[in-house]
Amino acid sequence: MSTQSLAEFLAHSVELESEARERYLELAESMTAHHNSEVAAFFARMAEESRLHLAEVAEIAAEHQLPELKAWEFQWPDEESPEAASYEAVHYRMSLRDAMLLALDNERAAQKFYASFAQTSEDAQTRQFAAQFAAEEASHAAQLVKKIGALPEESGHHLEEDDEPHMPE
Repeated sequence: MSTQSLAEFLAHSVELESEARERYLELAESMTAHHNSEVAAFFARMAEESRLHLAEVAEIAAEHQLPELKAWEFQWPDEESPEAASYEAVHYRMSLRDAMLLALDNERAAQKFYASFAQTSEDAQTRQFAAQFAAEEASHAAQLVKKIGALPEESGHHLEEDDEPHMPE
């Protein structure tokens, strides 16, 4: 993606932040439905952080004509946007620590995505914005590391099911 224009980079950035916000909102709703209020509140805060970053990116992008990319035209390092939380990593009984570790992985993936643009883009303005976005994601990750460090240790038993699986005959 190093030869992509600033407009293409910003289109990816808008989508990345939009998908992060949407996923965190979904996870907050799911945790609320499962009465995991502490984790639901955390995911709601992460959705708000994504909304704020999206607003920042959208303000920059408003000055440019962004390409209208189809879902399959986005060039992500993996199947999904780097900051979209993995459904597989979520459990309805996950702890706040688990949720924060998931968010930390997302922040680091987004930081790596933006840093790759900062290092490889041929366009100086793209490198500048990418470095700025990477630094913001690194700052978010550092804040999460600090918060995780302040949490009490926990056992891994919170994810174990209380009931035997129900198998129809």
